[in-house]
Amino acid sequence: MAYFTTKDNCKIYYEEHGSGEPLIFIHGWSCNHKFFKYQVDEFAKKYRVILYDFRGHGQSDRSSLTERGMNLNRFAADLHELIEHLELKEVNVVGWSMGTSTLLAYAREFKCQYIKKMCFIDMTPKLLNDDEWKLGQSCTFDMDQNLQFMAALAVSWEFAAKLFIPNVFAKGYDQEKDEFKWVFNEALDNTPHCMLNMWIAMAIEDFRNVLPTIKVPVLLAYSGDGLLYTPAHGEYMRENLGGDSKLVIFPGCGHGLFLEDPEKFNSELAQFLEEGC
Repeated sequence: MAYFTTKDNCKIYYEEHGSGEPLIFIHGWSCNHKFFKYQVDEFAKKYRVILYDFRGHGQSDRSSLTERGMNLNRFAADLHELIEHLELKEVNVVGWSMGTSTLLAYAREFKCQYIKKMCFIDMTPKLLNDDEWKLGQSCTFDMDQNLQFMAALAVSWEFAAKLFIPNVFAKGYDQEKDEFKWVFNEALDNTPHCMLNMWIAMAIEDFRNVLPTIKVPVLLAYSGDGLLYTPAHGEYMRENLGGDSKLVIFPGCGHGLFLEDPEKFNSELAQFLEEGC
C-alpha cells in the first residue's frame, strides 16, 4: 500500500499485488478499491494488479483539496498520472460504473495513451434519459428524478445510500445477506460533498461521441437482471465502439456482477486478457 501525489497536490492511495503485465481495477461511485476483493488474488497470479481509490473516496485525499477537482476529467488525469508515476506501458484497465465513465473521460482526454485493453462493467455513456435517449440509468432516470436524488444527497448521505445501494444488486437480492450489508457499510464511509459533486459530474456528461474513437479491444460486462442497466445498454456500447469488443451478459446478476458472480467474471476477464497474447 502506498500513496502518490498528483500535480494538484492530492494524495491518491494505491496498492499493488503480483507481477507481470499491469492490470488496473477502477471502482465506482461511493465505493473503493476493496470492492475488487474477489479479483485481486486470482489475477495477481499472472498480472501486476493495481488498485487505487478515487480522490474523495476510500483512503485517498478527502481534505479541502476535494472542494475542487471532483470531475471526470480530473479523475482521468489522476489515472494518467498514476500510470506515469508507476512507469507503466501496455496497461489493461477495468472500470466499473463511474470507473467506466473515468475511462471514457480518459479516452477523450488522453486518446487511450498507454492502454492495451479495456473492460467496461455495466455503465451507460449518458446517465440521464430524455426525449431522444432511453438508454440512460434505469432507462427512465431523467432530469427531474436526478434533481430529486441530488436533493436527497444534499440533505442526508445515509438516506441517499439507502436509496442507491439496493441498485448495486440484482432484482430481489436479499438485503439481509452479509454481502449487501458490507457494501452498504462501505458506502456509508464517504464524504457527502464528494458524493454529490461526483454524481453531478456523471449526470452532466455525454460520452456517446467518444465511443467510436476507442480502438483498443474492450470487454463489455453487463447485468442480466439489474436495476440500473440491461443487456441493451451493452449492445449499444458494442455497436458504437470503434474497435473490437466482446459483450458478455451475466444472468441473475445486477450492477455489481463481479461481486455477485465472481467466478464467471474472473473467467471471462482472464480469457479476454489472454486473447491475442
